[in-house]
Amino acid sequence: MDFREMLYITTVADCRSITAAARKLYISQPSLSHIVSKVEQDVGVKLFDRGTSPLTVTYAGEKYVETARKILLMSDNLRKELIDAGLGEKGRITFGMPTERTGYMLPAVIPDFKQQYPGIELQVREAKSDELLQAIMRDDISFYVIPRDQGELPVGLKAELIYREHLVLVADSSMIRADMLMETERADAVQMQIPADPGKETAKTMQKAGAAAVLPRVNLSAMKDVPFIMLKKGHAIRQKTDTVLRQYDIDPKIMIELSSCISAVQLAASGLGVAIVPQRAVEVLGGMERFHCYDFSAMPEYWNVNAVYKETMYLGRAERFLIDLMKKKFSC
Repeated sequence: MDFREMLYITTVADCRSITAAARKLYISQPSLSHIVSKVEQDVGVKLFDRGTSPLTVTYAGEKYVETARKILLMSDNLRKELIDAGLGEKGRITFGMPTERTGYMLPAVIPDFKQQYPGIELQVREAKSDELLQAIMRDDISFYVIPRDQGELPVGLKAELIYREHLVLVADSSMIRADMLMETERADAVQMQIPADPGKETAKTMQKAGAAAVLPRVNLSAMKDVPFIMLKKGHAIRQKTDTVLRQYDIDPKIMIELSSCISAVQLAASGLGVAIVPQRAVEVLGGMERFHCYDFSAMPEYWNVNAVYKETMYLGRAERFLIDLMKKKFSC
């Protein structure tokens, strides 16, 4: 058996279909079927049960795929070490990010990266959080950038902090009643003779009056009947929102499910519901002053944006430089 055969067998196992694997590998279906049959003949056991649809991996196939992945990873690690030995002048970095995070983070780091490593190609896999986790477990990517902490990851993966990101609740002023504000916010509004709707104007007024530069806070416990704009399952912010709402015993009335935090901000700003999103989604649309943004807990809510990779993964100089560059650009 050779590296090519291992790659082909693991791809068939991932796709659960020889036809789909052939498309992914850019070879013909008959050629791939022949290679699979040849490998099964060489090892003396069936790796796949073709009598099911999708096809299933036999016990022997599972053992083959498990070992093949380890060998392919060792081969890739060796390749990276040899590239480093040659000062990393040429090569490729394959990593993953959620689609919107790609548009937010990469423009800030690619120019400096290309100046340092002009011969390194960057190949980005854009997908939902759960899909990126599957990709790294299959060794399709070296690392991915995601707001998931160490305790949320499978054994064998390591999370390395890039920066902490503020989460906010976005809503039109018509959605927030006075009883939904924290008591201190209502008291500040009365004392300063400004409307009980804090929103963006209150935040500006409080800053001019010398108050702390913080967002007004809402009491989620009073928002059980408010419609929520949510991202679809599989996105990290959906998992986070579900966790937060459970803490307040809220079974949300979901107005709509989306795939974009930026779209969620725009729909919330139009008065269709409220949305919990990363602050970056608001910044992309022009900044916090354009929208009614609120903190939704006693202390501002943050999550950790991490670079996640296998503990056994060798990160080359260029990969390490890219991660450190992200830290430098976003940690402040």
